[in-house]
Amino acid sequence: MVVHFPIVLLLLALLSQVLAVCYIRYRQKLNIVTFVLLLLGTVGAFAATQTASHISGDADEAAFAVFDTHQHYAWISLWLAGITTVVRFVALRCRKVIWTNYLIVILLISLSVTLFITGHHGARLVYQYGVGPKSNGALMK
Repeated sequence: MVVHFPIVLLLLALLSQVLAVCYIRYRQKLNIVTFVLLLLGTVGAFAATQTASHISGDADEAAFAVFDTHQHYAWISLWLAGITTVVRFVALRCRKVIWTNYLIVILLISLSVTLFITGHHGARLVYQYGVGPKSNGALMK
């Protein structure tokens, strides 16, 4: 739950920002929704990176390599989420600057890509290598 809930919030931020770009009438309200989703998602992503620092179960070296890639993209996602949150906050203060809405969409698409890559490697850990919360023991480098 700690890992997956922020992912949903960050992906919903992309949806709300795309809607903000498409519907000028509701842009300001949707920009605020995007900021709140980003803020909560970023805080949740930070909590997820702090609580998931090892892999569980009996894994081989290939699983460690996948875990390292998974963790690498998780940190990239966290940084992108943080940067996008700050940009969204600053853009909310400068209401006249319209191009920031498009910049935020680009940042959120980039964030979504890194989230998908992170998730793919997480799924590989679980389904290909049997690493996860139901495994026995903890495996750390």
